[in-house]
Parts: sequence; structure tokens; C-alpha cells
Amino acid sequence: MAIHNNQINKNWRSEIEEYLSRHIALVLVSLIALTLLAGFYRLHFDAPDFGKGETTSWWGITLNLTRGFGYSLCNQYYFPFCSASAAATAMREPAPILLFAGVAKLFNESLLAAGVTELLLLIGVMVTLFFLTREWSGSTTAGVLSAILWVLYPRAMPLISQVSGDLLAGLAVTFGILFTMRARTSDHIRDWLLAGLGLGIAAMSRSAMLVVAVTIAGGVLVERWDVRSNFREWIRPTLLILAVILITITPWVIRTKLVFGRPLIGSSLVGYNIYRHNYMLGETDYFRNVGNDEAWAAIQALTARRTDLLGTENEAQMDLVYRDEGLKIIKANPAHYVLLSCYRFFMLWFDWRVSEAFGYLMGLSEYAIVLLQLTLLIFAFRGLKNNLRATWPFWSSLIVVTLSYMSVNSRMHYVIPLMPLVISLASVGVLALKRRES
Repeated sequence: MAIHNNQINKNWRSEIEEYLSRHIALVLVSLIALTLLAGFYRLHFDAPDFGKGETTSWWGITLNLTRGFGYSLCNQYYFPFCSASAAATAMREPAPILLFAGVAKLFNESLLAAGVTELLLLIGVMVTLFFLTREWSGSTTAGVLSAILWVLYPRAMPLISQVSGDLLAGLAVTFGILFTMRARTSDHIRDWLLAGLGLGIAAMSRSAMLVVAVTIAGGVLVERWDVRSNFREWIRPTLLILAVILITITPWVIRTKLVFGRPLIGSSLVGYNIYRHNYMLGETDYFRNVGNDEAWAAIQALTARRTDLLGTENEAQMDLVYRDEGLKIIKANPAHYVLLSCYRFFMLWFDWRVSEAFGYLMGLSEYAIVLLQLTLLIFAFRGLKNNLRATWPFWSSLIVVTLSYMSVNSRMHYVIPLMPLVISLASVGVLALKRRES
């Protein structure tokens, strides 16, 4: 009887897989249509405005750019010496700004149009995630499941009600990993170039994604070690990826060098975050995320103490000041820094007690998110079983980004661009569990 039931289960799963494979276009169109409906419903009742999320900075830079004021925004909360006449900025990465600048030009600076653009990016992640999961797992069912889970993920849809770089970064990372997986099989120059393009745009959407790009390029080099006898074939994919990434980020580096006198690869907020989230290491109660009010007081105290500051420092110069002060504190409290960095793992993946930095305790919704994240990670680990070598672009990216944020600052929304990778692994893990049970 048990054998008979197992056979029925296998046939049932095979039928689902066959049906989805034969009707995948219909399935994807249906998912896109349903997501559009849900997205427009959300935008109707929760339209983007300046007060939501990071909209103030992203949309503010966008409007200054489209109105002829250049890539600028004076935010004295981060950079106390900026002014209307010295407002050039690099606090936000250029890829999303350029995208939203085009939208603002076309739709008369409509924030609602920006929200629709975010919705289209969300759908782009969903479709790309389907192809990525199907690519490495060989299962259409897993691909569809990953697409559905992404749309249902409670931190994804709310992003369309604000303007930020998260969804573009998520789409670019997913796209880059998709073509990395394809290129590892095809070895086509086109696939390697597209992988580099996705990873480059991701780095120019969220600076931390640059470590993903470097990790993938280095990982490909290591993986192809067995063809090192042919040096050209061995190194070609890595050079192609790096070449496209460099082409993508070079204009930004040149621009920051010309404007600030010092090249910046990513955002000018790195030094600020190093200081903000480590300034309290010498205190007894240092296991915490530093909230906005506390950060403002810490920056004011720093600028008052640093009497050598001229009061004309630009963002790149203040970035160095923040870095110098933050690293001094870290060097003076190495044990506290290591312990806090380890604690940040829980803030990064579960938003553990992060809400306290903004004035409220964890409630039911926060604990539900913790449970959801834990469940996804458990199933992601299950999806890695017997797939470690095949999925190294996934888990290596997750590891390096996790370590990067743990070393500076951690909140769960920082991993949104990588959640499609977690969901892809988790989808395969769910189906693998079902097979084992049957």
C-alpha cells in the first residue's frame, strides 16, 4: 500500500510539472496579471509620498537632477556642512536615480508613476526569479513556487509605495546570477557579458552588491581552475564579467573624483554608517541599532569636538572624517566590535530589536517576520543539500553580503535585494521535503 501511495504521489507531481511546463506562458501571464492587480490596489490605498521609507533622498536627488540642479541634495542630517550652493551628493547610487529621472521627465514628476515603476521592477524580479530557479533546479514547479513566494513575501510589495534602489538592485542581482548560471553551462560570451551587466547595475543600485560582483568573478575563476592549462579559456569569463562591471561603475567613479576631489566607488554614506553604528562601542549597552535621534546627537557631538573642521567639508571629505573616527573607536574596543558584529547577524536577517531604535518594541508582526525569515532560511539550507557546488553563486553571495553588513550596520531591508536567492533555494527545499515525505 505504501509503495502504491508513493507511486500516486510521484505521478501527481509529474503531472503538475508536465502541466506547468506545457502552459508556462499562461501561468506567467496569470501571475503577472494578478501581481499588477494587487500592486495597483496597494498603490491606490498606499501611494508613495516623501515621508515613506527612503523616498525623501532618492526622489529628492531625482527631482534636482531633472530640474537642472545636477546630482545634488543637501541633507545636513548626514552631512552637516552642505548648503544650497554646495549640495553635490553621492549618498544614493546612480542607477535608480537615472531610472526615476527618466520616469519623472516622462510623467511630469509623478510619484505615482515612480510607484508603478517600482511595481514593474517587482514583477521583473518575479519573472527573472522563475527562470533562475528553473535554470538551476530543472523544475518548472520550483520556478513557479519561487515566483509566487516572492510576490507574497511581506517585505517585497510594500516597496512599491516608496522610492528606493532596493527593487532595481534585486532585479539586477537576480538577472546577474541567472546569466552566471547559464554561462557556466553554455560558456557563451553573451551570457558572461549579461551576467556582468546585471552585477554591475546591482552595484550601482546598492553599493554592497559590489561584493557580490567581485565574489562571482573570483568564484568563476576558481571553478574553472581545471582548464587552467588553456590560460585564455580559463581567465576569459572572469575578464568579461569584470570588464562589464568596470564599464558600468567607471562613469560614477570619474564623476565623484571630479566633483569631490576623491573617487567614490559607491555611496558616500559608508563612513557615516561606520561611525554611527559603532560610536557607542565603549559603552556598557552597545548591543543595539542606533536610531535617527541618537545618530543626530552623535554627529553633532563629533562635529563640535573636531575643532579642526573648517565647516566647508564636502561629502567625500566628511566620509573620511567619519571613517577615521569610527575606526579609532573600533580599534580601541576590538572585543566589543566583534561581539556587536556577530549580534548584527540577527538584526540583518530577522530585524531583531531594530524597532527599539525607532521608538517601539517588537510586536506580533515583528515576531511573525522573524518566524518567516527563519522558515525561509531553513528551507534554503534544505535546498542546498546535494546542490552545494551547483549553487555556489547563491550561497557565496549571501555570505559575503552578510559579513559586509555585519561589519558596519544591519537591518533586514538591506537583504531585500538578495531575498530572491533565498526564496529560490527555499522553493527547491520545500519540494525536496515533499519528495522525501512521499
